[in-house]
Amino acid sequence: MVRFRWEKFVLWLLLAAVAAVGVGQLAAWLGGYLRPVLVFPLFVGSLLGGMLVFLIRLLDLAHRGSVLVGVLVASVVCAGSEHWGCYLQAHREYERIAADWQAQTQGLTALSPQFAQAVQQQLPRPPGTFGEYLRRQVQEGRQIGPWIIQGGWVWASWWLEAGLTFAAALALLGATMRWPYCSRCESWYRMVRQGRLFPKDLARWAPLFEIELPAMGKNVRFRLLECLGRCSAGRLELVWEDSDGQLQSRQLELDAAQREKLDALWQAAASEESSPPETASSQDLPKE
Repeated sequence: MVRFRWEKFVLWLLLAAVAAVGVGQLAAWLGGYLRPVLVFPLFVGSLLGGMLVFLIRLLDLAHRGSVLVGVLVASVVCAGSEHWGCYLQAHREYERIAADWQAQTQGLTALSPQFAQAVQQQLPRPPGTFGEYLRRQVQEGRQIGPWIIQGGWVWASWWLEAGLTFAAALALLGATMRWPYCSRCESWYRMVRQGRLFPKDLARWAPLFEIELPAMGKNVRFRLLECLGRCSAGRLELVWEDSDGQLQSRQLELDAAQREKLDALWQAAASEESSPPETASSQDLPKE
């Protein structure tokens, strides 16, 4: 069982909020150019989820309650940051329009106070405070595709977009949470070796694990996973295509004897002077 850690939880919330602010500002900028209905919040949620996945891997955080709270907080912060970014854009747009009007009518307004007053009336209203900006959007309406919605429907659309962002981020994190985790050293498993297996290698590996391996064909890949503290002998994952072209996989928890025999096979293959395509080719990855 994964233990709750206050220090990880607090750091996770802070980093998730910072990431959410950045994603929200980026969403506000991109939304000014292209904002497809329903697809855009899913894209934002995927981007946010990818950053949150990086953070839980960085912090070695696997406590489900902590992760869920962090995703919820990040989704709300992201939505608020996006609205704040749109508010800042509205301010900049108003200042640009006002400066253009002033430059174009500077001489005429000096001659006629009435004309100056008329010019001021033609200028759009300034955004005001952030709260006033949101209230104006609710009152004046918001365009979604070919429709313009007003009042409570604007708030409903905002909550719907925040919910889609949350769902997309949670889906990515949910997939990541299925990755093996060691509760002893409190770290995610890392891939330390990977490679391709050939039929001759499968014949050697089957008696090693004392299991009956299914017909795997020629395109078989393996990867070896270990936790940071190397608390166990590791986990071996096999991936192959069946006769129908569908990807299949199998996970094996290794014991110390099996890991020792497996390492011996790899050392024997590496010591051979020539390595034809009938030997396992593997690539060592740097240990973290």
